[in-house]
Amino acid sequence: MKLLSQLILCLALLLASSTSLKADDGFRGKTGFDIKGFKSNFQTDIGWLVGGRWGGYFGTSQVYMGLAAYFGAPTGLSVTKEKMYYGGLTLGVDANLTKSSVFEASLLLGYGEGQMSRIGVSERSHYVVEPGLGLGFNLGGGWRLSLAGSYLHMANAKNFSGPTFGFRFQFRSTASRKPAGD
Repeated sequence: MKLLSQLILCLALLLASSTSLKADDGFRGKTGFDIKGFKSNFQTDIGWLVGGRWGGYFGTSQVYMGLAAYFGAPTGLSVTKEKMYYGGLTLGVDANLTKSSVFEASLLLGYGEGQMSRIGVSERSHYVVEPGLGLGFNLGGGWRLSLAGSYLHMANAKNFSGPTFGFRFQFRSTASRKPAGD
């Protein structure tokens, strides 16, 4: 279990220092901020999660890889009474639907933990999987607003697994510099 955490840390450091995410001498990346609702089971209220994403595209493709982290309250109470967090590596793809809209598919693999003190539940998951889909609308200037849905699965933590839904505000840089001599 500790080995997986160390592996994720090593992969994150490799990603952060990778030059393979460069395209034509210009970095194309995406940075985003998410606001999500979360529903772990039918007996609980809707919770909330906030988090961020950072990633870079591979070459000139629409495939990206990055990091994501989320924090929140699984049933909507104060974070002093309950909390959950998770994060990890993301892999995804964007596909243009029209000039102003895009379809997104992504997968997060990582680590998570949660605690609900009012019912005495504290669970930790060394394996988190979150496949997700989104529909984004370009706002101009590289900004996009996406409606996103996913299913968060924390192995061995059923009280912290369930569907998520929400908004993602993201900025996609398309920087590309001409090489010297052109």
